[in-house]
Amino acid sequence: MMKKAIKKLLAALLAVAMLCAMAIPAFAYDTKEDLNTKHEYDAFQIFNGDVTGNDTDGFKISNVTWGKNIPHPEDFLEKLTEDSTIGGEFKTNFTPQEAVAVISKWHDSDNNSIAFARFVCNYIYTDAHADSNPVLQGGHTGGFELDKAGYYLIVDTSPFSEGDSYHAYNSFLLKVNKDHYHVQITPKVVKPTVEKKVYDNDDIGSTGENNGWGSSADHAINEEFQFRLIAKLPESENNGRAYDYYNKYTVRFNDTLSNGITYDRLDSVVINSDGHIYDITKDSSKYEVDDSQLKNDNSFVVSIPDVKTCVEDPEFNLNNGATITVTYTAHLNDNAFVNTASGSTENKNSVRLQYSNNPRPDDEYWGYTPNYTPESEVYVYTYQLNNTKYHDKAENGNELEGAGFRLYSDADYKNEVKLYQDGEFYYPIKNATGKEAVEMKSAANGQFNVKGLDAGTYYLKETTTPADFTPCSVIPPVTITANHNGNHVELDSSKLSTTIINKKAGGITLPSTGGIGTTIFYVVGGGLMVAAIVLLVTKKRMENK
Repeated sequence: MMKKAIKKLLAALLAVAMLCAMAIPAFAYDTKEDLNTKHEYDAFQIFNGDVTGNDTDGFKISNVTWGKNIPHPEDFLEKLTEDSTIGGEFKTNFTPQEAVAVISKWHDSDNNSIAFARFVCNYIYTDAHADSNPVLQGGHTGGFELDKAGYYLIVDTSPFSEGDSYHAYNSFLLKVNKDHYHVQITPKVVKPTVEKKVYDNDDIGSTGENNGWGSSADHAINEEFQFRLIAKLPESENNGRAYDYYNKYTVRFNDTLSNGITYDRLDSVVINSDGHIYDITKDSSKYEVDDSQLKNDNSFVVSIPDVKTCVEDPEFNLNNGATITVTYTAHLNDNAFVNTASGSTENKNSVRLQYSNNPRPDDEYWGYTPNYTPESEVYVYTYQLNNTKYHDKAENGNELEGAGFRLYSDADYKNEVKLYQDGEFYYPIKNATGKEAVEMKSAANGQFNVKGLDAGTYYLKETTTPADFTPCSVIPPVTITANHNGNHVELDSSKLSTTIINKKAGGITLPSTGGIGTTIFYVVGGGLMVAAIVLLVTKKRMENK
């Protein structure tokens, strides 16, 4: 019976270890780091006694007394009896053996053992009557020695820094050891992850959740489009119900936009857990949006103060894991970086996930550094179309001022790409408010350039012709083809410019895209002239016969 009780005690106290876990289990990361130096541990003695046996056959303990870190058991028991969950199971005059008798009834990670674990951990770290000085400091993953026999609480206290962001803190362990027992710990490096995606309607066609969503996109300036933030919280049902050791479990999406991207509005907050979809968008009491820093550094935060309780469904259990998806709308503004050739873009958007990383009460709520995941980045591209108007020939000095044009997305000139002028450039209006569509006019240098276009095919139509000149009836279309992956795009720069040549009234207007239009005209015209000469010579020879 004693052996059975001891095993139950070990199981119950192992739950205590989960409380002081310094991270939430997630997706394991295999690293090549020396974990013996990356992880450090403190040990606290809970019970003292005579211990025999081993890990394989089980330990036996006798002559149990309170450990060094519980120097005032009467105070410990008094406050334990006041606990709202398990207080009724204990009495203030219990001996260590009587306390063990209660604990031995519980199983590992059941509600009572978790409640006891939370109480013990809070007591050790916050109560003045407890001894919060560990009996051993600086133990390492590879192994360390405990001099005295008893039950020990072993806590991961590693001095991680920002550069160790791929690491997380281990669950704390309870070890029963004999004198000079060698403690061997195998780290389990796990934590939540976050991923960012941007929507591109040109990428529709793939299957599944990635249909249209990727790491890069191209859009017009002032065109609304969506970003998606995806946090994956690991399941822990089979890893000690880790979330239950937190009073609440908080996540924060810390999103940062470039100066060329403007945040518009939050669209949705959706939680997927164990195959069940919970849309909490309409219940703003479940989450918070802080956009107070948008004017300062173009960042904002979406927080869920307590993921454990934000879903009103008795079947919802965070220990089953969850995926939290935040979707919001933004647009490129006038400050957006515009690609005129192959290369990268400055229109970056990134997110980091901040998460509860310390169920212990002795430190800040967010726990030790780091409590952020690594950044996830996406990129948005936009392009520029350069147009120049000439008379007679495309050469310096022949620039033609005052010609008017409008831009369309179809060959029938029905779907106008409405533009407004700001300085020397024209910009798409799209979803921008307070802007009026204008006719593009060639400047003194003949130019009327459009800044901030999405990839696609565009058609120019001459709508105003300067006096004494013949209008250009047909201008070849321009197709902007962009192949991008992450922060790199491949462009055919020769297709990003259009040259249009007008003749005097009664003459012929020459349209040109990328210089090829006039070339074709000259080739065809020259051929016709040669044919005419040949025909004339042949006719004269026949007349002379």
